[in-house]
Amino acid sequence: MATTISFIITFIVITTILHTQVFTVKSGPPYVRFVHVLFMNHLDVGYNGIPQTGFINNILNTYFHEYFPRAVNLSRELRDKQYQERFIYTTHPWLVSLYVDCPQGFTLNNITLKCPSDQELQAFKEAVSIYGDITWHAGPMNMQIENMNEILLGLSLNISSDLDAMFNLTRKYRTLSQRDVPGMTQAIIPTLVEKGIQAVSVGVNPGTSPPAVPNLFRWQFEEKEILGTWHAGGYPLNPGPDPAHPGGLSRKDCVVVENVTDALCFAFRTDNSGPPENIEEILNYFEILRLQFPGAEIDASTFEDYIEAIQPIKNQLPVLTQEIGDTWIQGISSDPYKLTFQRAFQTGLELCFHSNECNYSDPRIKDAVRFLVKVPEHTWGLPSVGDNINWTNVAFQKALTGSNYRNCVMAWQEQREFLHVALDKLGNHPLADIVDYLMSETNPVDPDVGEYQIQNITSILSRDFECEQGMKIGFNIDGSLRTLYDPFNKVNWASNASNPMGAILYNTYNESDFNYMSSMYNYYGGAGYDKPNSTKNANPESKLWKTTLNRMWRLDQDSCRFVLELVMANSTANTSYGAPQTIIVEYNERPSDETSPAGFEARVILKNKTPSRLAESMSYFFNPTVPTSNQKWYLSKVGHLVDPANVIQNGSQYVHAVDNGAYYIDESGNGLQLITQDAPLVVIGTKTKHPSPFPVPLEPITVNDIKGIGFNIYNNIWNTNYVLWYPYDDKDFDKSIQTRYSIDFMVR
Repeated sequence: MATTISFIITFIVITTILHTQVFTVKSGPPYVRFVHVLFMNHLDVGYNGIPQTGFINNILNTYFHEYFPRAVNLSRELRDKQYQERFIYTTHPWLVSLYVDCPQGFTLNNITLKCPSDQELQAFKEAVSIYGDITWHAGPMNMQIENMNEILLGLSLNISSDLDAMFNLTRKYRTLSQRDVPGMTQAIIPTLVEKGIQAVSVGVNPGTSPPAVPNLFRWQFEEKEILGTWHAGGYPLNPGPDPAHPGGLSRKDCVVVENVTDALCFAFRTDNSGPPENIEEILNYFEILRLQFPGAEIDASTFEDYIEAIQPIKNQLPVLTQEIGDTWIQGISSDPYKLTFQRAFQTGLELCFHSNECNYSDPRIKDAVRFLVKVPEHTWGLPSVGDNINWTNVAFQKALTGSNYRNCVMAWQEQREFLHVALDKLGNHPLADIVDYLMSETNPVDPDVGEYQIQNITSILSRDFECEQGMKIGFNIDGSLRTLYDPFNKVNWASNASNPMGAILYNTYNESDFNYMSSMYNYYGGAGYDKPNSTKNANPESKLWKTTLNRMWRLDQDSCRFVLELVMANSTANTSYGAPQTIIVEYNERPSDETSPAGFEARVILKNKTPSRLAESMSYFFNPTVPTSNQKWYLSKVGHLVDPANVIQNGSQYVHAVDNGAYYIDESGNGLQLITQDAPLVVIGTKTKHPSPFPVPLEPITVNDIKGIGFNIYNNIWNTNYVLWYPYDDKDFDKSIQTRYSIDFMVR
């Protein structure tokens, strides 16, 4: 999933591989006796791959009325004509759920979902339950799992098990499939095990550097274990045209383990291209594999059948205990409003289930989850605007009326719409009120400084303010904290300019940054990280732009309740790029009590952000002093703490998504806790790398390398799929971006 120039290069490279690479196979691995063939195609819920514009209901209607019936007919035709070859189509539970329980009248962008006829539905159900011609994997679809909390992940996995129950299917070795997205966090392993999922299969986007993991391995975390298999350089790629040109069906693209009699090969078709066109295509795939594995039995199969077959040698497989992560995860910050709404909904689910007001057996909850789970799916819009000329803000504003721009905006809007649909599906359930309340708390209302006292900026820069329980706070001219004294751990976490805390970092990037990334990250071509011709047409700077403290208020001389108004030191950041006109940062002291530690509540509001296509990023960064005790960073992902200094080669070293926040603590749990409510994307700064949404370098980092972490509020470094500028919706232009945080001093 990527277009633009980098993907055009990728497409040319892949096409060359598929059609010119000739394989002369004298003999396959002598130990392979059975080849499991998995037939599947890549699902993007949006994007492209069909003749029409890739709006969501155009995609769904194609699956419902072309692809699913075609899959049913292909299997039937092979059986009726008495071929030995079989066809089993593996698809996604989320699609099947919508198909067999179709939401009547569901409309997006004035396109209505066309539910299957009774005849189509009956044929589909028979293909599933009588013949086993159609099956599905354990995950809902191709997710970015880090962009979920533990509750939503667990509920999303119920979609497949609910379908299994509907069709009376028993799966002993349930397997989750993920394509395109290059990785996932180890923090999901406990939830997968709890849900009876035994394995994950990942096919990495061909333009993306793949994690350096074994072909098949045991992945362990917190004394839980699943099997994992990653495919580098594609889902795999499409099968080739003939046995001499096998493409993605070559032996090297199969899961082959030395001295193991069973192999797994993927007859995988690309983005939204559906099942094979005809039985001749299927028969050709079998011929390709017969040449790749001479003498082996070859048959259509499922993930479960393969995972069952390798159980006897499971304990002989290599063990991996490292984090992998997702080097695409930075894309989620491209739509701050969507992300804030999603997190409010997820938090509401968590509160509702923990208070026993929610029960998954309630059909309102099931239906709401079915729509909510679309939001963290990996497809966020159309490929791109296809414009490599209008890069300056002035030219961009003039180009916005073009259909290519309007279509992208419409695609982003319909992706957001799933949040509203999910809320509507709750009806009168108490969760609806919880989510409404949590959303009301996200409204970026300016602090009321009517009773506050304006401060003399010159005088405050040289003093520390004493707060409750011995806490202290002080400020730098850029608005960051020069003092953040923690009396409980007896540490000043900030120390003047060398260790600023709470710094607002606004960065712009140019093609040199993308060239640097591509030199380390690209595999077959690129994955859409670029801004082609922006140097020629706008000449952007790669630069960190400074903020400056414009005004500051304090509630009274005895309180530590502050409101800071920051502006960009250079107005070019606003006019030529996308910086906000004003940044409000609010700090309120919070003494400890029986339920929470002492610290500060913080709020950051970006006001009147300029929409820009040029690459930019804004983060709220914390660079704590290194105390004498043995503190380490941990990140809370999907309900579990993960060590960011324990990431595999080519895994996500510098970008992570958290459900709760980041912890800088010692073995006893003492130290600093940074909680984020609205901005889950964490960017890591090291001694050699400024914190940014770029996922490179790809070499592992150590505990001593990490200087600090930032919460990325917005970035648009992708040039495909994700949101390309912000704000983009007319309703957003009068809105601000608000993110909320808690700085906690932890003592056990």
